[in-house]
Amino acid sequence: MIQSFEQSIGGKVLQLCASLGQGPTPHRMIISLADSAKTLVILDASGFLGAIKAEIEEPEKLIADAISKAQSEGLIEAAITTGTIQEARL
Repeated sequence: MIQSFEQSIGGKVLQLCASLGQGPTPHRMIISLADSAKTLVILDASGFLGAIKAEIEEPEKLIADAISKAQSEGLIEAAITTGTIQEARL
């Protein structure tokens, strides 16, 4: 599942997408540039509570939570500015 969204960074509107990482269970959400698929942010639903949340929540909710966290914590902007993939726990 992939969800597209926009974010303004430095006065420029970027087209981004968020998706569930591949694997048997949805424990990672990945945010990337829509036009190049360059990974910007990886949010990991690790730990006991994170793993349970990833198992029981709808994929749309997990992705929406990942987008919200990445935006509110400035992770996307940091990835664009530094050129370094940002990693955090969901």
